[in-house]
Amino acid sequence: MTRAAVLAIIVGAMTFGVFPAAAPAAADPPSDAPVAYLIGACWDPSKPVEQKPATIVYGCDSSSVMVDMTWTAWDGDGAQGTGTDDAVECKPNCAQGSRLANPIIVHAWNPLPATDLGCPADVQFYSDYTVAYPQGVPPWVRPGTSWTDGVDYVYVDGLPAVHFSGQRPYSCTPLAG
Repeated sequence: MTRAAVLAIIVGAMTFGVFPAAAPAAADPPSDAPVAYLIGACWDPSKPVEQKPATIVYGCDSSSVMVDMTWTAWDGDGAQGTGTDDAVECKPNCAQGSRLANPIIVHAWNPLPATDLGCPADVQFYSDYTVAYPQGVPPWVRPGTSWTDGVDYVYVDGLPAVHFSGQRPYSCTPLAG
């Protein structure tokens, strides 16, 4: 049998499925993997991602913490919840200031993936959120003023509030323990 005949037999066998032309490819990872959502620039990637968390540290030095949160929504369209703002009044300074507890209404939206190296692809961060105060308000929350870029004091549905915009995690490197 000539080389040409052997080659013709092999090509014919491959064409009719007797031999696979190549090893089957590994299954592609699912493109619709579930996405987790988080609030805050103070995320610690050494801790598991928690959906609808009861506590959110949003002042990275723990000077502002949402506690006792209950959520009515938490998905790609946004998050809505109520709880208590446990914040430090920085008088005479933040280390010595008293803690204030005020009821809050939180609304978060515009989830975006983190862009830093090491950030998980299946986690998105709500880049905008408001913390509104229906009863009592910290003395530094004065609508019409700003704390810094991306932190503005506003009214939401007639309530004094803080609007955080352009929020992303500061880092996707685990915090030192």
